[in-house]
Amino acid sequence: MKDTITLAMIVKDEAKNLKACLDSVKGQVDEIVIVDTGSTDNTLEIARNYTGKVFSYPWDGDFSAARNFAIAKAAGEWIFYLDADEKLLAGTGDLKQLIDQDNTADAYLLPLNNPTADATGEYNRFYVLRLFVNNERYRFFGKIHEQVAIPDSKAVRMSEGPVISHQMLPRKERNRKRKRNLALLKQASREDPENPFLRYYLGVEWMMLGKPGLALPYLRETYQKLPANNTLFRSPALRYLIVCLQALKRLDEAICLCLAADLKYPEYTDIYYLGGILFEEKQEYQLAIKWFNQAVRCGTPPMLYSHMHGAGSFLALYHLGYCHERLGQMENAITCYEQALESNPKYVYPVYSLFRALMIKYNPRHLLDYFKKNGYWGNVDAAMVAAQLFYAWGYPGLACQCLDNSEENGQQTEESLFLQGKYRLYSGGLEWGLACLDQIQGGSGFYIPAQILKVMGLFLQGRFSEGQGVARQLWKNREARCDAWVLLILGRYLEQGKLGGGQKRIREKSPLTSAREMYEDLKHYLPGSQAGQKTYYVRMVNGLETIMKSLSPEAYLNLLEHYRQKAGDIQSLAGYRFGNIGVTP
Repeated sequence: MKDTITLAMIVKDEAKNLKACLDSVKGQVDEIVIVDTGSTDNTLEIARNYTGKVFSYPWDGDFSAARNFAIAKAAGEWIFYLDADEKLLAGTGDLKQLIDQDNTADAYLLPLNNPTADATGEYNRFYVLRLFVNNERYRFFGKIHEQVAIPDSKAVRMSEGPVISHQMLPRKERNRKRKRNLALLKQASREDPENPFLRYYLGVEWMMLGKPGLALPYLRETYQKLPANNTLFRSPALRYLIVCLQALKRLDEAICLCLAADLKYPEYTDIYYLGGILFEEKQEYQLAIKWFNQAVRCGTPPMLYSHMHGAGSFLALYHLGYCHERLGQMENAITCYEQALESNPKYVYPVYSLFRALMIKYNPRHLLDYFKKNGYWGNVDAAMVAAQLFYAWGYPGLACQCLDNSEENGQQTEESLFLQGKYRLYSGGLEWGLACLDQIQGGSGFYIPAQILKVMGLFLQGRFSEGQGVARQLWKNREARCDAWVLLILGRYLEQGKLGGGQKRIREKSPLTSAREMYEDLKHYLPGSQAGQKTYYVRMVNGLETIMKSLSPEAYLNLLEHYRQKAGDIQSLAGYRFGNIGVTP
């Protein structure tokens, strides 16, 4: 068969990632070769479910050697490679169609999305050589951050797809891998001190470990030494260098770098976005607006440039809105926030800004209608943010209405169900709220907070014994023990008018913290018309205040701080809406 493709991988302890990776290439490759370098989990078992070509390779600290071993086992005419924590994004392109469209190409650079925040759809895009003909001229070199040797650059093509997506690892796992990479890079750099790519990766690893001071000399050296036409590496080096200088508060130096780059790379969106960020940080909002506008005009840069997704759209628009807001240009700010949210509905930060800005124009009910009219309730993430804001400002009933639409169109999640229960309960709909909370099952991450709220709801109904029964069940769960203790003491106070019992030693959480969290939530409660609701509410407030005071002398200061914060929130809103005339700080 002509133009067969082999997926060649090296893996170690990738059981949690491997299945998703291999499923993503179904129909895209003809053969899979997997080389294991010492797994202790069930990686090998998963691999054998997909291919008979599974091999072991004793790890010797050399990534290129392991990858070249995998290539040697491949029978395909083309080699495609992925890491186990990567996958092909469905619907973004076809490998076979790609190699069929140009018989003069020997290799392809493909886009790799490296997420920086999964929930909001933010990622950095790089182009990486991942598809090449299977002959002895194309082999890996370099022990770490290995690259494919390119014998003829004229035979290399770039393609907008298919797109490779890298999985965002937990922070602990990311740092473990970065420290491993750092050790290997240091050794490789000692052996090849003039290699600019090793110096670049050293700078990147130090940046990602939060050490910009150590990253700076490597990034500066790389950017200065790489030729101007090596955009593939020079553009990310430039971007990291600007971010590095910003982290070190060397803002003017970073701005000078942006100005110089504007002359060399006028189509590079990211330098205008980063320039805007720098001017924004210096509170030079008019200049920041000019740079952000240029980023929006540029849009997505040419493929050769490393690109932060959103730098020419939703990220720039969000910051444009902020700068207009700081200058008092509220209509412009609102327009920018709306455009940012339209550009990327997953990026929900504009909802916070819109809420604050629109509180000037509308009363809360009209603000709710505005969000509904603009279709934001169809976006469950935006709806949850708006609900949290209405709740924080003392409108739990309006918070409920934000989430009603997500329930109607089947977008309800465990989190939105929990929040519906919470907001319904504290808006006075106790039975309705309890019914929502009872739907959350024991295996859910929201089960414990739902049970805590259930006890509060039962207490507000005067069902003290029933509430204490739920609290006793919570006590059996080590994670909930501190909250359960506070609820049991509160239940005793409500029944007997006194606390009773000494404070238990609980390591997981401070009882004072638990009591204050319950107290602050309870202050949002709007008693319904049912007899006794207001009485039970007042008794619960008094009970939690008494518990807090009994736990620590600091509780008096905590309560005072709570009321000061509430007064400050009201003053801030009044100042934001009407100006600060006559208000003393």
